[in-house]
Amino acid sequence: MCRLLHSFALLGLAFAAPFALSAEEPASRIGPRVGLDVSVGAAAGVRGGAARGESLHGLALGYVDGAVRSKSSGLGFAYFGSVLALEGRGPTGRFLGDFLAASHSEGFESVRLYSWWAEVTAETWSLRAGALLADEEFLGTEAGGALINSAFGWPAFVSGNTVNTGPAFFAAAPGARLAWAPTPALSWQTGIYDGDSFDSAEGDASVNRDGLHLKLGGRQGCFLITQLAFAPENQPWRGYAGAWWHTGDFSDVLRDEQGEPFAESGRDPRVHDGTGGLFLAIERTWGGEPGKPGTVDTHVRVGTSPENRSTVAWAADVAFAWRGPLPSRSDDVFAVGLTEARFSDDLVRATRLQAPDDPPLDYERVLEVSYTWKINDRYTLQPDLQWARHPGGSAALRDSLTVLVRFGASF
Repeated sequence: MCRLLHSFALLGLAFAAPFALSAEEPASRIGPRVGLDVSVGAAAGVRGGAARGESLHGLALGYVDGAVRSKSSGLGFAYFGSVLALEGRGPTGRFLGDFLAASHSEGFESVRLYSWWAEVTAETWSLRAGALLADEEFLGTEAGGALINSAFGWPAFVSGNTVNTGPAFFAAAPGARLAWAPTPALSWQTGIYDGDSFDSAEGDASVNRDGLHLKLGGRQGCFLITQLAFAPENQPWRGYAGAWWHTGDFSDVLRDEQGEPFAESGRDPRVHDGTGGLFLAIERTWGGEPGKPGTVDTHVRVGTSPENRSTVAWAADVAFAWRGPLPSRSDDVFAVGLTEARFSDDLVRATRLQAPDDPPLDYERVLEVSYTWKINDRYTLQPDLQWARHPGGSAALRDSLTVLVRFGASF
């Protein structure tokens, strides 16, 4: 199914692109533009976690993009291509041992072909195909974008329950995305992607370390996500609801085919045909338009998945981001977020049967406080503090306190 739907998307692009590019006098043209984004993050464990320590990691993202719109047909054509370089290990991999990764820019050290795509746009719809990142188009929030912990971006109720976190940072997946906005207040988008961006059921990120190992469908299955967004005109609130589904095979976390705990029976786990979940988010802006100086953006977001085949039964996060907190610093952002991931009861029971003397799995909770200082149009500096209750998902590790600092540059 993945191959078939992706082929339809490519055919749609091939059919529509000539109409967007046919006009001798285009209504508008942008690019090609070339850019470079650089981020360097340092972290220190003050207390708790797997160990105290320090880490230094960074990334560089080089990209080229462009767009053109035809005056005669009204269609537009856009393109994007990028290369990602990751260096160093972040706090999760170096010393912390948490489940909700403390830095959303931490990934496998590599230089890879990253996201690349072509897109045809019209007045109310757009179709994009290539190597895509679902976390760039789905499940985002205004306030969550001001925080560093990965759980405020691509949430644990997806990343913790699908194969190798799904089509998200730091590995794009072949796929297609269709978006439709029939009114200014209502929009819908859906995407289908290869089911394993690593191309490794064992989670070995080195298999696709260069981004050129593109295997589509087959036993890897497909990852699908759909999202309906609503933003009433002249209202301070907005929101979205949706669902995701992975078509691959997923083992039951507790029971065998006879319905008994496999830790006791010795039989293989029951295999389920697919897994998925539901999600909902509500956002509100206080004091003006979203993302503008002097405003406060807030959100509540929650998602759930079936207990019998999921690591995370549900996860939720709340956050606020105050833009321009000081009279002389209108572009700075002060943000606070709280998130929790609750492990499935079936998984908790299974781990108790397998290791009765260990502290049982239950949840991980993170409180983050962050301040983004915009030095100028190119540079930012972001000090950050994160406290984690039950890092790693149980009382086996002491509650942790981690200090992070991130420097960003855009050229």
